[in-house]
Amino acid sequence: MKPTDYINEWVNRITPYSPGKTIDGMTKLASNENSYGPSPKVIAGLREKIPEVFRYPHKNLHVKEKLSEYCRVKPENIVLSNGSDEMIELIIKAFKGPIASIYPSFVSYPIYAQIYNREYISSSLNQDFSFDHRKFIKDAWKANLMFLCSPNNPTGKVIDVADIEEVAQTGKIVVVDEAYFEFYGTTAKHLLLQYPNVIIMRTMAKAFGLAGLRMGYAIADPELAEALKKVRGPFTTNYLAQEATILALKDLDYMKKSVSRIITDRKAIEKRLAEKYKITPSYTNFILADVSPMSSKEFFDRMLEQKIVVRPQPKFNGFEGNYVRITVGTSEENFLLLDALSKV
Repeated sequence: MKPTDYINEWVNRITPYSPGKTIDGMTKLASNENSYGPSPKVIAGLREKIPEVFRYPHKNLHVKEKLSEYCRVKPENIVLSNGSDEMIELIIKAFKGPIASIYPSFVSYPIYAQIYNREYISSSLNQDFSFDHRKFIKDAWKANLMFLCSPNNPTGKVIDVADIEEVAQTGKIVVVDEAYFEFYGTTAKHLLLQYPNVIIMRTMAKAFGLAGLRMGYAIADPELAEALKKVRGPFTTNYLAQEATILALKDLDYMKKSVSRIITDRKAIEKRLAEKYKITPSYTNFILADVSPMSSKEFFDRMLEQKIVVRPQPKFNGFEGNYVRITVGTSEENFLLLDALSKV
């Protein structure tokens, strides 16, 4: 027997997540990061806390209290995680499959389903990337766990809360991924009052500019929250991530200003892109564009020549077009993007 013979057979079928490229000296608009970064108060506060990193993380309760104030729920409704990716993993560990989601959507859902050898059901969106709750419920009829991303990555489109409620009425576990909530402003959180089977998933990575520190969280009925805590490791949110979250939530004005600037610039970029390409109207900090007749790779390479890094999308099975996803950066970065687009 070789050591590789002991690998679980399904592991060999997994295609790992491939992040957006970071290239020194180039403007990165590939990973939906908030290029404005966190509040200066967060940076200053972290400098003071760095000497204390010999301590194990111990401020879970404080973080949950601050998040509960921000989300207007109780601390017992909050579960912390090492970014949204760990929360997806915790949910899949805690609840029964099969698992279902829409397509195209966040690639981590099927990846984690594969990691845990769970059956995964993919329900295609309409050709314009809109959501049909009747079709989804029909496609996902045997699923016990459902992921709905709204606003959706990579399309940027949203699912109407009324449609999410229709899915919630199935009684299955329905996870609403609201990673881009702050850019949209509408939430399905109120559904928890009537549907304890709904879980809202959010992150500090996007609007708050803390992607590098990895802090995600879920809002859930206390019984479901307790189940998630049971499958969570003891120290998965690190010391500095906890401190940064507390500090960021004390300076909401900074976050709101950066989000407002991003939304304003997104509209200008959408207008420019629409002159040459087919775009999908976005409610996030990124834009999905069909760059046909160019291929996604050709567009990526041409932008790279202009020192701009975007995210080429794989071919969406069953959908026409060649898509790239472009993050909305700072106003300075966006000026460079618009200049580059004029040369492509």
